[in-house]
Amino acid sequence: MAKQETQPLPEFQRKQFEFTAHIRDPQNTPGPEGIEDRRMAIYRELFFNNVNGFLESSFPVLRTHYDDAAWERLARAFFSTHRSHSPYFVDISQEFVLYLQHEHTATEDDPPYLFDLAHFEWAEVALMVDQDEPDWEHIDPHGDMKAFPPVLSPTAFCLSYAWPVHEISASNQPVEQPEQPSFIIIYRDSEGDIEYFGADPVTARIMELLQDETPRTGTEILTRLAEEMQHPDPEEALHTGYRILLKLHHAGIIVGTQKSV
Repeated sequence: MAKQETQPLPEFQRKQFEFTAHIRDPQNTPGPEGIEDRRMAIYRELFFNNVNGFLESSFPVLRTHYDDAAWERLARAFFSTHRSHSPYFVDISQEFVLYLQHEHTATEDDPPYLFDLAHFEWAEVALMVDQDEPDWEHIDPHGDMKAFPPVLSPTAFCLSYAWPVHEISASNQPVEQPEQPSFIIIYRDSEGDIEYFGADPVTARIMELLQDETPRTGTEILTRLAEEMQHPDPEEALHTGYRILLKLHHAGIIVGTQKSV
């Protein structure tokens, strides 16, 4: 079969590619011929400032770790090199996290917990716009968590990080990674506010078991947990675990139990 010749792009498409390539990386890509640079400067500033403004609002704690020049270098590297998978503006924060995870090369400007902190701040943004709601038709808000499977809120997650990202701020910037990971429960409460708190390994494991596709009663979950821990007093382990379930229920992280069929 004869090799099919590649047809040259129409003039308007060629101009579009030149235009967008220059907007992305004006330092290394010349602008389209015949367009005054003063006009191109308007587009350069408009596009970059929109994306950068969204990054700054989505990652406010991370932003405090950079001076203006260092932050602009990071934001411009993302803007000029990353190819987004989503066309939606609200997904820019997720695209930035993907960029940091797969494409970014660490520099002396970056804190050692750059990715962990960015992921944590992205999780907050993601929960703000998440449209999931509990399926109240199949949930008893006041059900017996010992006898029936507790139901986790669809907007509640337990995340694990090498760094204590929930404690990091402009005035608290750790330099040494702790020996133990940090478990953080982040959730959207009934008022629509994003809340989070540090969790211990036991609570983190309970959250993991609550997310299992196999429904288990609270007693079954806590019994399994006691067996995993090889607890010397299983009865005490059940009492302690049930207090954790009650705490999660009170916070709205557990929204009730599955209704019996």
